[in-house]
Amino acid sequence: MKVIRDTKEARETVLRPFRLATPLLSPAVQEGIKRLFGKALTAEEVVRLILDEVRREGDAALRYYTLHLDGVEVKKFEVGAAEVESAIGKLPAELVEALEMAAHRVRAFHQRELAHGWMDSKEGIGQLLRPLQRAGIYVPGGRAAYPSTVLMTAIPAKVAGVKEVVMCTPPARNGEVSPLVLAAAHLSGVDRVFKVGGAQAIGAMAYGTESVPRVDKVCGPGNIFVALAKRMVYGDVGIDALQGPTETLLVADEGADPSFCALDLLAQAEHDPLASPILITTSDSLAR
Repeated sequence: MKVIRDTKEARETVLRPFRLATPLLSPAVQEGIKRLFGKALTAEEVVRLILDEVRREGDAALRYYTLHLDGVEVKKFEVGAAEVESAIGKLPAELVEALEMAAHRVRAFHQRELAHGWMDSKEGIGQLLRPLQRAGIYVPGGRAAYPSTVLMTAIPAKVAGVKEVVMCTPPARNGEVSPLVLAAAHLSGVDRVFKVGGAQAIGAMAYGTESVPRVDKVCGPGNIFVALAKRMVYGDVGIDALQGPTETLLVADEGADPSFCALDLLAQAEHDPLASPILITTSDSLAR
């Protein structure tokens, strides 16, 4: 963590722009791109190549990029229903209880905001609201497990009446999906789970492959490659939004609990190397 005491440097740090089209990739990522594609490419060029291949080659492209980007050889992308259902049994009881409480609260909130169609036959006006047939949710998984993303995307879809919810998430190095994420999928009513991540997962849900069905709308956050992929497939399929890297600003004085500040910053820093968790404080001891 960097401590900045100079006002000018602090201002430049807080106000630095982020552009989705021209993100600053780390040297390690740039080197990885050169190894995989044989030349230097921008993030946008990488994503366009991946999407084109997924559209043409289907599962073969998914296997190739899962091996070369995630380091995992996957023979079967779909996670069996029995494995999803049994995931809860692999978690501590208090964690399951926390997931169940969170699921209940998310569901209760969205049930209250649910909109309904109406029709005035006398006036000849009205509004028809129809749920989508199939929604696709993307759940990041390269650096950490995000059960909250599952709950906050799948449950609203189910409350809205979406017939089928498909989830894509990258496999861990052992080729498996986190039991925590699978447990959240089970509690949220996710219908099918696939072990595929990155831009290739967005392409799979947007265009369909032999294994992954085409969806009507893609939802969920991800890294810069996922965000760019969502932007490129928009129009062929619906999307929720283009979530950029997290920007979090905490303002605290000497009376703040440094542990709480650290937890808030870490919770956002884990999302992406491009995330920007910042603490502004008048207390040098709190900063240290």
